[in-house]
Amino acid sequence: MFPTIDWSLISLETAMAMILVFLVVLDIVLPKKTTKDWIGILSFIALGGLIIFWFTQTGLAGTTFSGTFIMDPMAWFFKAFFLVTGVFVFAMTQEFFKTLGERRNEFYLLLWLALIGMCLIASSVDFLLMFIAIEILTISLYVMTAYLKSDKLSIEAGMKYLILGALSSGFFLYGISFIYGATHSTHFDVIQSFTANNPMTGFTLMAMVMIFAAAGFKTAAVPFHMWVADVYQGAPTPVTALLSVGSKAAGFVFLMRVFLGAFGGWHPQWAMTLAIVSAITMTYGNLVALYQTNIKRLLGYSSIAHAGYLLMGAAAGSALGVAGINFYLLGYLFTNIAAFLVIIVFSVVTKSDEIADFAGLSKRSGLLACALLLALVSLAGLPPLAGFFGKFILLMAVVKSGYLWLALVAAGNIIISVYYYLMVAKRIYVDPAKSTSPIAVGGGMQLLLVIAMVAMLAIGIFQGPFFDAAMKAVLPGLR
Repeated sequence: MFPTIDWSLISLETAMAMILVFLVVLDIVLPKKTTKDWIGILSFIALGGLIIFWFTQTGLAGTTFSGTFIMDPMAWFFKAFFLVTGVFVFAMTQEFFKTLGERRNEFYLLLWLALIGMCLIASSVDFLLMFIAIEILTISLYVMTAYLKSDKLSIEAGMKYLILGALSSGFFLYGISFIYGATHSTHFDVIQSFTANNPMTGFTLMAMVMIFAAAGFKTAAVPFHMWVADVYQGAPTPVTALLSVGSKAAGFVFLMRVFLGAFGGWHPQWAMTLAIVSAITMTYGNLVALYQTNIKRLLGYSSIAHAGYLLMGAAAGSALGVAGINFYLLGYLFTNIAAFLVIIVFSVVTKSDEIADFAGLSKRSGLLACALLLALVSLAGLPPLAGFFGKFILLMAVVKSGYLWLALVAAGNIIISVYYYLMVAKRIYVDPAKSTSPIAVGGGMQLLLVIAMVAMLAIGIFQGPFFDAAMKAVLPGLR
């Protein structure tokens, strides 16, 4: 007998699936020589409508599909997060693929599929649905990463991402089988009840290690970070942006749902491991970033370092720690998006992602230089931008949870990161320009850059409403 389905709870995913089917049909029936970017235009309109619709659904709550799909404040928060990310990434795609021609439409369809996967991850409270959602996202990303068939770096990035991603999926499934053997269920609520009433054994520890390997791959935590630099450099820049913001946020939703929700009863035994991984991850990412000459590789290692900062919230295991993760990711969204918007506009003109070629950018485009400077300062965690307050919350969470040493490690890493971020800023504003020709920025890109910059400043200066939203999206039951 089929379970009763509450269609209102899955209205967003249903709407996105219908939009995807419509766009596929449209792509088939449109003449192949159609020059106008209809799929991209319709995607923008659809995303705008979905955002308006979603912000009217704050009262939605409950579970469906036999309790495997949930609508709670965390799901609502991150679905809004993913929709906003989608708007920026679709805009990047239009700018980046101006010379791609008709193959751009297929790329838009893959972006829609990835967006559906991310939204499903936000509502998954069962290991089987979580696995399906993660695979929808990652398979889309595999294809998009290797999308530039004439680019050796893109093909290499796609192969590396596919091989390591398939390995992480295998670990995930193996871990699920162990957990099912111990608890006889894949539902998070049943597993959470089991962990609250039973001690951790070697059998369940092995399951947690394997599942953490999958979460570590998605979040780019050491030692599961091997793919990051090559994939960030080789993938089309809109995909790199999606990986650094959307995919990373989805990975942390996965981590929070599983390790602070389903495995919450065992968090005291697992917290020190998370703290150690956090310290190693941030230190490795920042130290290796010091030696990068390519801006996308630098942001790749920076992303590893930021995964380490975010893991502090998971190690704390408190409501403040989870709120810190949510708030940090919100600021990270606009910060990284601003950086990648600049990189895309710059690379379209110069055909280069090398940091040395950004020399004198301030003389070629004041807007691009200002946006990239603000992004770098926010990533470094300097006031009054979003990155500062995000780091402050996470540091406060780990100190309150008794990990003063981890806060000191993080403080040292923040100082290291300031050096390489400001070295890029020096290139932009101090070093002589290699070319004096101005870089034209289209009206749409100007608008998105301004929105990202204003958001970075607003989240950093007027933290209250954003922190309240982040706190409301905390898992129930956390202290």
